[in-house]
Amino acid sequence: MSLVWRKHSISTALWRRGGLVAATFLTFFVGNFFVAPAKAVTGDMLGHDFLALYYGGYCARTGHFEQLYDLPATRAFEFATGHSANLSLGTSFGPWWNPPFAAWMFAPFSALPYLSALHAWWICSAICLGISIGLMCLMIPAGWKIRSLVPLLVLTSKPCFLAICHGQNTFVSLLFLTTTVWLWRGGRPLLAGIVCGLLFYKPQLGAVVAAVLCLSQGRRAIMGICLTGATLLLVNILTMPGSLHEFLHHVPLNLAWIQDQSVYRWERHVTLKAFWRGLVQGDTVGTTSPTTRILWALSEIALLAGLGRVLIATIGKRGPSSRDRLIAATIVAMPLLMPFYFDYDLLLISVGIVVYAADRQNNLAETKSDIQLLRIWTVIFLSMWLWFLVLIVWKTTFSPTVPLLVVAAIIQIRCALQTPARQPIAEPAQMQPAALAA
Repeated sequence: MSLVWRKHSISTALWRRGGLVAATFLTFFVGNFFVAPAKAVTGDMLGHDFLALYYGGYCARTGHFEQLYDLPATRAFEFATGHSANLSLGTSFGPWWNPPFAAWMFAPFSALPYLSALHAWWICSAICLGISIGLMCLMIPAGWKIRSLVPLLVLTSKPCFLAICHGQNTFVSLLFLTTTVWLWRGGRPLLAGIVCGLLFYKPQLGAVVAAVLCLSQGRRAIMGICLTGATLLLVNILTMPGSLHEFLHHVPLNLAWIQDQSVYRWERHVTLKAFWRGLVQGDTVGTTSPTTRILWALSEIALLAGLGRVLIATIGKRGPSSRDRLIAATIVAMPLLMPFYFDYDLLLISVGIVVYAADRQNNLAETKSDIQLLRIWTVIFLSMWLWFLVLIVWKTTFSPTVPLLVVAAIIQIRCALQTPARQPIAEPAQMQPAALAA
């Protein structure tokens, strides 16, 4: 079987599977307008997660920094705002989890009525998503048929759907990560570090990427991250005095309250901690058991060891293909290694998949691991939608996404440790800075 025919068949298969999901989603979307209002998804059910972001922006804009992590104040504000906007609220609410300085991002939106702010936020999110998809398309050195798979598979993925419906900030995170990777691959570690530092508005998204970027790219990347970090810290100290103490003191307490003293939806997390917690303890209320902690620690150590081997091998080779495989393995493993990572932020692994696809386009040899990886990503893509439909009628703490993601991370690490059969002579044209300017 020739390589050209195989790549053609792979792209055709992906178009069929992505098109099937798109057609199914379109059917449900259109059918929603013809079902009874009591069974339909209505506007008052959307954007509830944005309440927490709106509250953070309100606290920053009005100077009530001491209330950012105050749970009773948060609950009162969100319920008052939600009821005034005629939202269909239950009994739960969303605390502000991010560092204090991130609240300034939402301060302008908090000056608007809630529904107007939500619509403005969706517009900003769409712009961020569009730029991210454009950059990812440019990373792939192929024709329009293969490049167009990026918007098809991103827009029809479950994390993208959840981020839109919840009003989350995932698309901003996606833009920061995509830009970081673009600059990283383009040989600009200083700028990559500066942008990567912005990911720490949600520390669980920036920690692993920042560590690997610094270890692989050296002092210029470290300088960029430190520059952004120092700037954000200075902004926090000067504009929100005392809020850092509130963040360090109250966030652990708030996490303990919502995860250990309440019935928590662990199946919404795509982490090793959540997997073992749900498998060992189910949905019981209480602290994480010693058995869960041991299993979590052992699995994290094993995954970190594999990622460490890739990092060491990449530092020794310093080739574009080795770099791309390191980036892909890092992004895929990142959600599993964090103690707190929601399913909608799983959209960020699309950047790692695109980088790996770009590497395969630049090398003429395909391995057995490549085919295995294609199959596992297809299973993940389809199973997330299937499991979403299952959870609508059957509540469970188990999610197949985590074990599937573990398999994908292992295969990705194994691919990264393999020596490419052919290295490209020069950096692809789409990765040059001039292409971004154009």
